[in-house]
Amino acid sequence: MMGSLFSSISGLKNHTTWMNVIGNNISNVNTVGFKMGRVTFQEAISQSLGSASGSNNSQNIGGINPTQQGLGSTLGSIDTIMTQGAIQTTGNATDVAIDGAGFFIVESGDATYYTRAGNFNFDNDGNLVTSNGALVQGWQREFVFDPAAVAPAPAYTSTLDVNQPYTSIKIPQNMVLGPKATDNSNNSDPLRKDMGIILKGNLDCNTPQNVTGAPGAGYPAAGYTPDAVSTATVYDSLGTARQITFYWTQTADITVGPANWSWTAYDTTDPTMTIANGTAPVVGTAANIVFNADGSLQDNGGPAGALNAEITLNLTNGATTPQIISVNIGTDAAMDANAVGLRDGITGDYGSGTYDATTGLYIPKQTIYTSYVDGYSEGTLTGVSIDQTGGINCSFSNNQIITMAQLAVANFANPAGLEKVAGTMFAQSANSGLAQVSTAGNAGLGTTTGAALEASNVDLSVELTNMIIAQRGFESNARIVTTSSDMLDTLVQLGR
Repeated sequence: MMGSLFSSISGLKNHTTWMNVIGNNISNVNTVGFKMGRVTFQEAISQSLGSASGSNNSQNIGGINPTQQGLGSTLGSIDTIMTQGAIQTTGNATDVAIDGAGFFIVESGDATYYTRAGNFNFDNDGNLVTSNGALVQGWQREFVFDPAAVAPAPAYTSTLDVNQPYTSIKIPQNMVLGPKATDNSNNSDPLRKDMGIILKGNLDCNTPQNVTGAPGAGYPAAGYTPDAVSTATVYDSLGTARQITFYWTQTADITVGPANWSWTAYDTTDPTMTIANGTAPVVGTAANIVFNADGSLQDNGGPAGALNAEITLNLTNGATTPQIISVNIGTDAAMDANAVGLRDGITGDYGSGTYDATTGLYIPKQTIYTSYVDGYSEGTLTGVSIDQTGGINCSFSNNQIITMAQLAVANFANPAGLEKVAGTMFAQSANSGLAQVSTAGNAGLGTTTGAALEASNVDLSVELTNMIIAQRGFESNARIVTTSSDMLDTLVQLGR
């Protein structure tokens, strides 16, 4: 009877522990990034009342199992269940959830912690922090501060190196993105397709040869009309926008040879200086733009030794001058021996023009347009967003989007071995393994979802069911105590 009392006491203690864990789970059913606990029990030591014996064939006796009496239960473990919680959208730009394996890395004081709760925000100094002020870790572009400016300009260096040690992420809310001049890097790096002016579209090569002349340093003879006109906006080193107008001219009749075109570019930024009166300065020309019979580019008109034609701006406003800008109209055989038949820029197809019913003359249709211009004016920070790789993308008032930082994500050989600390955070333990740090979506880590949070993984229906089972287990163990007490009373009465 004394054994049953001690067994029931252990059962009462263990079911109390289980109820504490259930209560903690239920209280955190709406806690962002919470991972529920699970209790397991195991049998305590057993008392042997009789030992086992094997069979004895010579004496015709079978084997006997051991006779043992259990002495209650003990707590086996309280496990942290690391299953995925539901991803819930919030609309808050700095919220982020991990879909899959991994933890955000945060630092508080000298300690490093890990969390699944991505309800981040920026503090008054621009630090990305958790709700309890821990600093979120990752990689970011270094700021270059201009002492004469109110805010950093330019706002970043040319690279964001995730191979360097991670650090606290800081994005000042008064950040200014300095201006970037349109340049001619296409003529120095053939692999770069995102520099200078890039033109695309189609020049209708059924256009009759233009016999009224061609544009030049001054406005050409009266009666000249270009066969096509296109424009591009470029930027100088001060971020000042300048308007460039291209006049396109068909210089050879298609009936007697390959289609030949030329262009002349004018700086038409100043509205008082117009092409019409011959005062708009010429900034570049390109002749002998030749197309193959299939409409692909044969010669882009660039000078010898250059990948593209260029325009040159001679500036007087204090910006860097002269400013040379490449004009990319496509890849020709001089740029790439494998470019024959390539149609990655302007084409010389016959187009979809019409014939005038009265004159019988062909009216061409040109679709030439500016596909891309690099460079931009100065811009102020207008917002942030977080992408699937944990990149923190900053939007600026000049329509530029720059990945200014990258969230660091860690994983462990045994995530369940992490030690829980306050604030829905975990600390590395002896049984978790070392943190393996990378970027989201890499090395087996989950991807990130911006403007969303991971909900608690507590299943309320399971917890309520477990609560009933724990209650019944506690009551049953308590009944053993009262029953054992009654039996002891009866035993005492026998001696009277």
